[in-house]
Amino acid sequence: MTSRSPRRGTVATRLLASYLVLLVAFGATMGLAVRDMRVAAGEAELLRSSLVPLQLQIGQALAEQNVLATQLNHVTAAKNPSDVREWIETARRARPLTFAAARKIAEGIDATDPDAAKLRSEVTRELGSLEGEVKGDSFGRLFEALAIGDKPAADRIQAELVKREADTSSRLRAMKSKVESASEVLTERARARERRAIQLLIGTSALTLLVGLALSLYARRVLRPLSAVTARAEAVAAGDLTPQPVAADSSEIGELARTFETMVGAIRDARAEIVKAERLATVGKMAARITHEIRNPLSAIGLNLELLEGELADGGDPKEQLELVSAIKGETVRLSRISEQYLGMARRPAPALAMESVGEIVEELLAFLKPELDRSGIVAEVEVDPDAPQVPVDEGLLRQAFLNLVRNAREAMPEGGRVTARVTRAAGGGVDVVIEDTGTGIPEEIRATIFEPFITTKDQGTGLGLAVTREIVEAHGGDIACEAPSGKGTRFRVHLPG
Repeated sequence: MTSRSPRRGTVATRLLASYLVLLVAFGATMGLAVRDMRVAAGEAELLRSSLVPLQLQIGQALAEQNVLATQLNHVTAAKNPSDVREWIETARRARPLTFAAARKIAEGIDATDPDAAKLRSEVTRELGSLEGEVKGDSFGRLFEALAIGDKPAADRIQAELVKREADTSSRLRAMKSKVESASEVLTERARARERRAIQLLIGTSALTLLVGLALSLYARRVLRPLSAVTARAEAVAAGDLTPQPVAADSSEIGELARTFETMVGAIRDARAEIVKAERLATVGKMAARITHEIRNPLSAIGLNLELLEGELADGGDPKEQLELVSAIKGETVRLSRISEQYLGMARRPAPALAMESVGEIVEELLAFLKPELDRSGIVAEVEVDPDAPQVPVDEGLLRQAFLNLVRNAREAMPEGGRVTARVTRAAGGGVDVVIEDTGTGIPEEIRATIFEPFITTKDQGTGLGLAVTREIVEAHGGDIACEAPSGKGTRFRVHLPG
């Protein structure tokens, strides 16, 4: 008994561990990708909901501030100060609302990012300061001075207001610049993350390819013994029952190979015993059958010889003597036919193939059998497809097979009838030959076993004719089937490959 080395783990375990390595590598890269996607989604949301609206709102406030500064520069020289005053008063009332809206947007900035939190704090504080400063009444003093015609006071107040509004514009531009810088930083981060994602994707693909290639090579090495077992199974299926040496392998595949070779040896021994038993059984069955078949002809020959001996001794009628000789001759012919059938069954046909026209073989055979069929009152018909191709056959063996089928048809129609032979091109290549009669037919329970040796529906048949016919057809690589036509009779269908 061979010793077994300890296993290093089952094949399934090793392959699973290998693919877990691939899964971990893929999961790590996917984790990084998911993290980057979440960060990118947060920054995109920050841009969409806060920075871009804040930038637009500050831009609107700055635009209003510039228009207000322009009107303020010309207010003292305006021909109709009341109209200018009305416009400036409207802008003064709207400006705190614009600043408040911008401050509200700034307060909504997500503070989880340190840079975003710093920006929110600075912008919120600056907007709150501006919002409080623009609520003063300096514009009222300016319009009172203009109303009473105090030009020096109006010019002095105007200069103060112009300076203050210029400072407000400068502070708005500074805030807008900060927001734009923050937006550009986020945009640049997004571009860098995109580049990193592409690099990560390329790296992941390359890593996956390399790991997959390494795992494929490893799996191939692990499963190589299984290919050898498969090849051995195919060889055994083809008939090679000689046990082969097995390479040392501690895995379950190696154990399978050793068990398989042990099984092959057991099958070889069992098959030899079965073949031996079958041969003995077949010899016994055939001997019993032969004994049964030749007993009646021998008895008839013995009886006729005794009668002939008496006739010769008594100087009997020569006509009766000839009849006895004819009967003895007939029984001898019957014995000869039985011997040929058994010999034909014992010798498996080995066809010498040549390209032949099956239609011509069938036509010539039925032309040869026409006198015999006419005497039995049987009409023979032949239908040959002109497109039926030539196929590789042994003409002599094929004639014997068809002769058996036609004579079976004749014997099935003792009162006469019709036998039809059709030769057509087969759908998948080759030819199909159908021989059909209008005889008594074959019972359903016998039809399935009609090609087995010693199975017959005739009182004095040996049951070997159809068995020999099947041997011949299968030796040509074809197949034969027995069918029941729609009416009475029997149909044999033979397929011969091209």
